[in-house]
Order: sequence, then C-alpha cells, then structure tokens
Amino acid sequence: MHIIKYVGWLLLLPILISGCEEKTYDYGFREGGIGGSGWPVWVEYLIINESWQVPVGNLSGGKAEITKRPPGGAQSSLGWVPLPQTVRARWFSYRTQTFYEATVEIPKDKRKQIELWLKNYGTEQYLQDLSVGFAGQGEIQLWWYAGCVGIDCPPLRPATYESHFFELTPRIKATIAEGDPGMYRVRTLQEVREGSIPQDVLNLLPPEPGTTKESSTKNTEID
Repeated sequence: MHIIKYVGWLLLLPILISGCEEKTYDYGFREGGIGGSGWPVWVEYLIINESWQVPVGNLSGGKAEITKRPPGGAQSSLGWVPLPQTVRARWFSYRTQTFYEATVEIPKDKRKQIELWLKNYGTEQYLQDLSVGFAGQGEIQLWWYAGCVGIDCPPLRPATYESHFFELTPRIKATIAEGDPGMYRVRTLQEVREGSIPQDVLNLLPPEPGTTKESSTKNTEID
C-alpha cells in the first residue's frame, strides 16, 4: 500500500509543479525622462521582480508633461516573462550630481489590469510595455502602454498612431543614495558642453584627484 501511494505521488508531482509555475507573457520595456528639458540622467540599473535586469543607460530629461503619452527613449525586450510586480532602480542626475534609488511595488489591482490588457489587446496586434519614467529631480513613475503595430493598425504617424496607456503608480520620490559623482565627470562635462545642463553645474563637480576645488573649477570651464 505504501508503495502504491509513493508511486501515485511521483505521478502527481509534475502536475503539481507545473501548476505552481508562474505564467509568462510577451511584453517589453520602455524608459524615458520625466524631469523636463535640462534634467538628463544615467540609469545604472532597472531590476524587475528582483529577478532580471533591464538595460537602460543614458536618458534625456524628456518632457515634464506626460499626461498624453508615457515617456520613451530606451526600449528592450526580454521575451516571455512573468507579470511585473516590483521595480527597483538606481540612477544618477547630472543636474544635481546626485544618486537616487527607489523600489516600487505595482498594486495587485493594477497587475490584474495589465493581465486584462495583454488578453484584450493581444501582443500580435499591439506592442505592450512596462513604461518607467525617471526624473533628475529624484522621482520615478510607472505606466502600462499599448501601441498598435499590426497590419490592420492606422498609419504609424503622430496624427493617426493608435496608443493606449494607464498609470500603474503616481510619481514617487526616490531616496538619495551614496555614490561617487566623479564616475560621471566626463559625461557631465559633455552635457554642459552640449547645453543639456547649465554651466553652473560645474560648481558641483568634486575636485579631481591631486587638485584643489578652485583649480579644478578653472580646469573644467567650458569655452
């Protein structure tokens, strides 16, 4: 009798394991600035569900007004993955020479809405993304976005492009984190040179090794 029960459990085990596996979906990721002109950032990492990392990097300040469409700038896809539940990020603001960190949890009702959109809109006709906005002022915000890309969609022009989105979280204040701004000294100088950030940001730069603050400021002046 014990042998029969043991064999029965072995036969049921694969079914139980498969039933516990998390369902996966085909969606992508898009990131952009929400700080407005003059607030570019570098995103060091963006980690979803504490399981996988989305590549981001440099983002412009983007538009501060994002009520008509979530921000974009960087896009990526990781294939079939579970629904997003948590987002953890760290980024650097060139404007303030400050590092920020934030961990955001997507509410359960919003996750259900994501699942409904993935079903109703479909990933063959619509490109669906988890959209994350970063502000150089130290804020983060999340949306879900669907853009029509199938053969039956309207022409891909600004006036006719069909897209839909809803807010996953409000704009959330991040925590100021430790870090060495000197890591981004060269890029900061380039941002100043290109006019992306004001020249007075140079006053925030830490001295280069072996120099004083005064001499460092003179050496980094932009013609």
